[in-house]
Amino acid sequence: MIRHAGADGYIDAKKEAFWSELNAIYSNGNNLDSRLYELNDNGVINYEEIGEDGFAPIVIAGIKDQTHAHLSALISTIEAETIELEKHIKEILTFDPEQMTAEIEKAQRQLVEAKTAATANEMLKPILKPIGEIERHFASVVEVSKSYDNVYKNIIRPVQREGQEGVRATVRWAIISIVLSTMFSVAISNWSKLSELLASPNNTLQPTTPASGGHGG
Repeated sequence: MIRHAGADGYIDAKKEAFWSELNAIYSNGNNLDSRLYELNDNGVINYEEIGEDGFAPIVIAGIKDQTHAHLSALISTIEAETIELEKHIKEILTFDPEQMTAEIEKAQRQLVEAKTAATANEMLKPILKPIGEIERHFASVVEVSKSYDNVYKNIIRPVQREGQEGVRATVRWAIISIVLSTMFSVAISNWSKLSELLASPNNTLQPTTPASGGHGG
């Protein structure tokens, strides 16, 4: 509408090019009318149809200062979303799968230590059940890790080699987004439960392991 507006802000509604561009956005005429009236009601543009049923209406359309402000706000929103998306892509491309593997192996060792300590101490045996639950959740985290490693080798690493600029407009981003969003959602949901236990072996379990000949009655 800004492009088709004259110096006075009004638009020649008889221009075919004007309606052709709008129809390319809203192919359904009812949806187009609703959107134009919505923008009018919100004070973004001027739009009105005057006429009687059965006759082609007289259309009064135009822009105003709020139109430019609205466009500027939309552009700012898109810019912010683009920056956030680029940041997210950079995090994916620079993610270190070896570090993730090391952290998983460390967590596995801590789980084994916790289970061993709980098994050897009567006072700690009640926590064997929650430890078992954590182990089940952790198993799915491990599976996610294995799947991610395949994704990294077969999708992300090749993208890194080709360079970010050359592949941003390709379908690979869609593949990465779909696969990783699914994997990370599973990992995060399970990891939150796992992390609650990771500190316990160091903070509470090790000091309480009884020596041989333990406490008498």
